[in-house]
Amino acid sequence: MTNSDQFDTRFNRLLTAIERIDQQIERISQQIEQLRQRTDSNARAIEALTDTVHEFKRDRARLYSVMADLANSQSNLAQSQSRMYGLMENLDERQEQLSQRQEQLSNRQGEIVEILKLLTKSQPA
Repeated sequence: MTNSDQFDTRFNRLLTAIERIDQQIERISQQIEQLRQRTDSNARAIEALTDTVHEFKRDRARLYSVMADLANSQSNLAQSQSRMYGLMENLDERQEQLSQRQEQLSNRQGEIVEILKLLTKSQPA
């Protein structure tokens, strides 16, 4: 084998090695691109999850606010019911007093009628 043949063999091996390296670089570039795409996709997913977490926090704050309003409304309702029951009790007492007064008036009216009958009988005709 001559020097020229050896050089050609070495040169061909070198070219083959360079082609392999080039192919590996191409594969690595593709893998890097795929990794970049995954990274971008993951970043979008993380951003969407972060937005969802913020929405959940806002929704939870709104829920707590509504619950506070509901508790306040329930308290107001209880106070109104208490006042209403007090008024009803007062009305019952007044109705009892009116019934007693009406009975007294009926008794007096009966007495007046009896007095009028006696006066009518005692007057000469």
